[in-house]
Amino acid sequence: MIPEQQQGITEEEKELILIEELSQKLEGLYKDMEQIRRENLLFESYIMRNSKDLQREDEAEDKKQKTKKKNQPVDKKTMQLTNEEKYEIAQFESDTLKKNIEEGRIRSDQILETLRAILEETDKAITEIRKDAFDFQREILFAGENTRTGKIEAERIEKYFKEKLAQKDAQIEKYKQKKANIEQQITKTSNQIQKKEEMGDDLKFIDFHQLQIENKKYVKQIDEKNKKLLGLKIATGKISSVLIEERNQLQNEIDQCNKLIQEIDDKNKKIAKTQEQTKKVKTQIASLTEKKKKFAIQLEQVNNATNEDIPKAMTYVLQKRKEEELVYKIRNTNRKIEIAELAYQKACKALGVNPIQQ
Repeated sequence: MIPEQQQGITEEEKELILIEELSQKLEGLYKDMEQIRRENLLFESYIMRNSKDLQREDEAEDKKQKTKKKNQPVDKKTMQLTNEEKYEIAQFESDTLKKNIEEGRIRSDQILETLRAILEETDKAITEIRKDAFDFQREILFAGENTRTGKIEAERIEKYFKEKLAQKDAQIEKYKQKKANIEQQITKTSNQIQKKEEMGDDLKFIDFHQLQIENKKYVKQIDEKNKKLLGLKIATGKISSVLIEERNQLQNEIDQCNKLIQEIDDKNKKIAKTQEQTKKVKTQIASLTEKKKKFAIQLEQVNNATNEDIPKAMTYVLQKRKEEELVYKIRNTNRKIEIAELAYQKACKALGVNPIQQ
């Protein structure tokens, strides 16, 4: 009996070789299954896109099969797709996918342009609203207030809104004219394109590619300009808000200054009135002093007079009554002078003015 080692290959090596071959076949089967899965996905996509047409074809095929004999064998080769049919389906799906991608890109560009236009329009509207609010505060809230009543004048508000409506009407007419010009340009351009298409004067691929490059360059420049413009608009809005705050603060300072000026005028009037009253009191004091001196002289004369110079009793009573009345008036006048001097000193102290020394 010949030993197994002498036969060249052992049983273990044969098993290993067999396992390796089976693993290679299994790997090939996996690759085939993956390819078949992808083909199935491609065919499903094709069927979903063309379900109506395929349904009509299936109905026609069913009618043809019904006309055949029942016992006639069916050729299995006719149930399978040829390589040409597979290639046509794959080519159709590839073209459809490219077309969908191009349509999606066009739609996204249109949406982007629309959003840019909306953003620009919104920025313009915000700027106009801020400008209108600033104009309303300046012309109505600040300048439209009546100094006497402290209320806003209705005529000024009516005039302001009439002017604004006139401006809006002029702006609408301007936009209508601009729209008409743009429509004329669109019509003119459409006619030119139609004429070129009719004449067959189409652009070459190189020219079209060059135009696309220039278009991208200009779009990039426009985006940069729009970003700069947006930054300037934001800065302008901030400056406008700061300016409004400063104007409000200035208006408050002006109101406070006017209030202080009014208070100073009132105090000056009080001082003038007090000084006038003081002059009157001084005049009265001088007059009473003169009268007092006269009465003192008369009293001295009465005291030094003899019996012949003494008046009668009735005359004495009358003169005594006059003397008492004059003394009473002098006391009242002195009291008024004291009250006036106290009021004068109090007013000078309140105004921070040194009283005039007499």
